[in-house]
Amino acid sequence: MVATYDDIDLSNMVEACLDFFHQGTAHQYLRIMMDRTLLLEMLLTTNKFGTLQSYLAEFAADFARRAKSFSRSESEAKLKGEGKDILIQATAFVTEYGTQNDWDEFGKYTIMSVDFYSAFTNAVLDVSGQGLLRDVLNKCLVQYSITGSDTSVSSWTVKKANEPTILILPTPSLHVQKVLELCPGIVQAVDKDKRLPLHYAAASANASFEVFMKIFEANKDAASIRDPATGLFPFQLAASNGNYAASFSLLLANPNIVSSAVDDDDAPDVSDRKRKRSS
Repeated sequence: MVATYDDIDLSNMVEACLDFFHQGTAHQYLRIMMDRTLLLEMLLTTNKFGTLQSYLAEFAADFARRAKSFSRSESEAKLKGEGKDILIQATAFVTEYGTQNDWDEFGKYTIMSVDFYSAFTNAVLDVSGQGLLRDVLNKCLVQYSITGSDTSVSSWTVKKANEPTILILPTPSLHVQKVLELCPGIVQAVDKDKRLPLHYAAASANASFEVFMKIFEANKDAASIRDPATGLFPFQLAASNGNYAASFSLLLANPNIVSSAVDDDDAPDVSDRKRKRSS
């Protein structure tokens, strides 16, 4: 209807439809959320209804919250079939319009099992490329450990090739390792805010030492780059979020970074840093 009646003001109908979807989130299954994704994508394409910012934010929160109730087998089948474009578009909406809470919830969904995670990351790379995979890593993955309480270790345990009686237990940073195997250069890629994956890992109070070091080892130069959002070096940012072991490891790897951290010519104004953190 939106495409057919270009000259008719459909704003009220569109708003009512989107409100209906949002209010009925508790009863929405994967198929309905995918239909909602398509609707939002189509509305954005028409350029007739503005940015839809509030509706996209509602969708991001709703999708992230509902994702854990989706059937794993159905989700995995969609990612490997015709539905992967829609699910990856939903992922893009979550990473762009969601909040930290939404990203945390969505991250749990992506790491539900090693098979699902592999299907998901491959679909992201196939449909949207490295940029979206980087955003997923930064916002939804660095805060988790595969051996942590939010993940079932058994769902990431695999049998050794040619020796099915031997099980290989996952490492805490296995999910990050798999992303690096797909895109080795992803840790050198900045996002739209000029931040690197190491900045996000350092800024996360929940990032495990193993995950932090996996990202650092893949791009050690990032330890010498200030985080644009806070003006802090990664070792400072990690320490400010309670990850003292990670902070100390960065200092051991590059003790000279301390002199750069106290260089008044490079350091941002303290009041400016506080404003950035509060914004």
